[in-house]
Amino acid sequence: MKRKQLSLILLGLLVPLVLSLSPSVGIFSAAKVGIPSVQAQQATPTPQPSPSPPSPSPTPEATPEPENSPSSAPSPPTLSLSESDYIDPLGRFQVGILQGYNVGFAGNWPLIESDDGNLAYTVVVKARESDRVIPSSSLAQIAIETFERGEGFQPGTYQIISANEISLPWTGTVKTGSTTQLIQGKIRVRQAGDRLLILLVSATESAFQDIDPAIVTITDNLKSL
Repeated sequence: MKRKQLSLILLGLLVPLVLSLSPSVGIFSAAKVGIPSVQAQQATPTPQPSPSPPSPSPTPEATPEPENSPSSAPSPPTLSLSESDYIDPLGRFQVGILQGYNVGFAGNWPLIESDDGNLAYTVVVKARESDRVIPSSSLAQIAIETFERGEGFQPGTYQIISANEISLPWTGTVKTGSTTQLIQGKIRVRQAGDRLLILLVSATESAFQDIDPAIVTITDNLKSL
């Protein structure tokens, strides 16, 4: 997919920038969103030794594992930031620019994308009425309401990163001629005082493996100003 096509996808996702921070926003309970409950594990009784243990058999020599075994799977890709950050012209936030990525705009928001156009990300800022802590389920709902009109947008199950941050995976589709292609990504919503920083990462199939490394690298440098 060409860079222009992925840019149009993100532009479509950025259209609905309306959200409400009223109490009714928190309609996603943990059960509805699918957060699994954590149950305490019972201790397993320690087995008692056998009265007459059998003599140990000789330990066979270890056989080297083949290179294509699961334990020798390649490490996930790593991404690095360039020396320059993107600074919001209105002084609301800054975010790192991945090495070799280009900076454009989707309306008033940055659109930072790889040279081949297979991965892109943007940051949207929402003002809040106060700095009160918002429940994680409400942060997930805000993420959904911000981008739900994107083409084929389907949210997944959110994960709690910290008391003030959640991650929401999503999938979407895009048509190129008569072909429908799957895209996917993740949204990070972070509470930062009286603002919400919403990071969206989008990738085509050839760059799915870069989504998590990109999220880790970018969020380390995402700050409210």
